[in-house]
Amino acid sequence: MTALVSARGLLPTAMTPATTTAEGEGARSGKRRSAPGRIRVLAALAAMVMLSEGAANGWSAVHLKDILGGPAGTAAVGYGTYAAATAGPLLADRVSDRSGPMAVLRYGTVTAAVGITIVAVSPWIWAAFAGCTLCGPGLSGRVPQVFSTAGRAAPSAASASVSRVAGLGCLGKFSGPAVIGRPTHLVALNHALLLLTLLCAGAAAAAGLLRTASGHTREAARGSH
Repeated sequence: MTALVSARGLLPTAMTPATTTAEGEGARSGKRRSAPGRIRVLAALAAMVMLSEGAANGWSAVHLKDILGGPAGTAAVGYGTYAAATAGPLLADRVSDRSGPMAVLRYGTVTAAVGITIVAVSPWIWAAFAGCTLCGPGLSGRVPQVFSTAGRAAPSAASASVSRVAGLGCLGKFSGPAVIGRPTHLVALNHALLLLTLLCAGAAAAAGLLRTASGHTREAARGSH
């Protein structure tokens, strides 16, 4: 019902057959001109961030209860702290307009890496709460920056690029709990969580790709004028 009501707000589309053919040819030429390697890297980048987000969602409360020995109610509050702090998308676009998507991704994933590390190594529940509070805004709002960069990388093939990046990103998010769960057969959960620190650090190191893609798009726009 919600989808039916909101569909009225969608932009109208009216294309003649000639326009459709021209756009189809433009999309095909855009795909040839685009850099598939960049889209693959952006997809891997989205998967890294979303895997970390999915794993933090799935294991934060378990860590607080089983590793730190907190009661179930306290563990639930810890997860609630992380979930409440994931309001980053409400501010990420404004920050991106001022500082650029690269800064949003880089500083966000660095913040998440610090938060996850605090959660993993701290023996105190209150410190783990602080880590969850850092991890939430650090991870949320980062993936839309990657999606928008993928769309700008090849404007005539934006839908295909974004779908590829989003598809691999969602696969990372759904597999996140399992990726952390497997190592727990060999090491403690808090040690397995350090894998997320490495993923966030890798995402921060690769954040410069967002500046490169945006810069190419701006140069192309100036060239067209």
